[in-house]
Amino acid sequence: MARDTQAMRIASRPSWSLELGDDPFLSAALWIRDATGIAVEADDVPPPLIVPPPSSHVLDGEDLDGVGGDWLDWWRALLAARLAQRHNPPPDGDFDEEWKQWAVTNQARWAAVGSIGDEFAGLAHAPALQRACRELGRAAHSARTTSKIQHDRAMGYRLLVDEVAATHHVDRNTLNGTVIVTPTGGRWWRLIEPGFVLASNDAPHQEIVRAALTPAP
Repeated sequence: MARDTQAMRIASRPSWSLELGDDPFLSAALWIRDATGIAVEADDVPPPLIVPPPSSHVLDGEDLDGVGGDWLDWWRALLAARLAQRHNPPPDGDFDEEWKQWAVTNQARWAAVGSIGDEFAGLAHAPALQRACRELGRAAHSARTTSKIQHDRAMGYRLLVDEVAATHHVDRNTLNGTVIVTPTGGRWWRLIEPGFVLASNDAPHQEIVRAALTPAP
C-alpha cells in the first residue's frame, strides 16, 4: 500500500497520527468494476474512475445485475478487511515472532476475502466475478495511480489537529485518523466509521482530513 503516515511524537508519549494514501485492493476492485461494465449504486461505493480502463468482454453473456451484487459483497468485504487491519496494526519493533504471526494473520484475512495473491480463491462462491478478477487482476493492480491528495507538510496538519482538538475539547495527542484515496472523481467522500474516511482523488483535502481526525461522539 502506498501511504504516508504523519505523527508528532514527544519521547515515548502517545501522539496524534494521520494515515493518508491509497489501497491497492480497493483501487483494483474499482478498476475491475469499470472495465467489466458492472453498475453498482450504494452509498459506500465511489463513483467511476477518473481514467476509464479498457473495456473487457470477460462478462459478456453474464447477468451483470447478479455479478454486481457479488461485486458489492466483495467490495464491502474488502472494506471490512481494511478496517480490521486498521484495528489490528503491526506490532512495533523488529521482525520477530510476534510480527511474523501478525503478517500471517493479515495475509489470511485478505485471502479469505479474495485477493490476487492466491488467484482470488476466496471468490469461489461467485464464479463469474472470480473469472473476471483472475483475467483482469494483474492489469488492475498495475494501473494504480499516485494520489493527488498530498501532505501539507508539518504545519498544515498540526493546525488541523489543533483545530479539531479545540473544537471537541480533547487532548490533541488522542487524535488519529485514516484517509484511503481511490482514483475516482466527483469530489466524493464518506466517513465509513469514526476515524476512517474513503475519498475520491479530488475530494476536498482539508474537509476529509478534518473528518478523519474527528473523535467519535
